[in-house]
Parts: sequence; C-alpha cells; structure tokens
Amino acid sequence: MSLMQNWIEAMAAKDIDAAMATTHEDILMIMNEMVNDRSDLQEHWSQSMKEENNFFSEFKLKFEDEHCSAVDFKLVQDGIHLQCRMTYHIKDELVYRGIILAEPI
Repeated sequence: MSLMQNWIEAMAAKDIDAAMATTHEDILMIMNEMVNDRSDLQEHWSQSMKEENNFFSEFKLKFEDEHCSAVDFKLVQDGIHLQCRMTYHIKDELVYRGIILAEPI
C-alpha cells in the first residue's frame, strides 16, 4: 500500500497514531498559511478527528512516486465544505515537506 493510501485510511478512520506514522520526524507542512512541525500537525489532526462535524471524503490520489505525491480530498471543517489538495515530498519513505491548499466550495 502506498504512503498516501496509508495516510488517507488513517485520516478516514480517525487514527492519529497511524496518521503520524506516515510523517518524518522533521516534517514541515504549510497549512492555513502557517508552517507546522510534527507536533503542530499531531495537535491539529487530533483536534480535527475529535470534532463530530469535521470529516474527510472523496480522496483522489493524483500522483505518487518515490519522491512526491499529490492528493485531492474534500473536508468539512466547522460546517464549512472545502476542496483540498495536499502535495508533499518524501524522505526516508515518509512525508517530509508539504503544503495543503483549501478552497471553500
């Protein structure tokens, strides 16, 4: 199974340990115009998973090879429907650097 598929399944299952297992210890991810490190991501993803009105759906892997990946998905966050694209670089077979872009739909 691919790295992105593992992340998708972990997020859909609201399994924070499995989601974090896909990330490099030195990960940096740009989300909401802010640079987030591993602890920031864990806190953000954990909070998203706890909120009943937040959920992920319609994951579509756009591209993946041994160096990078891109996935589109929909997210409902605080009642707002978003179309998202996450792209990232891979290091040591883990998500290393990335960006998540979100547009209201």
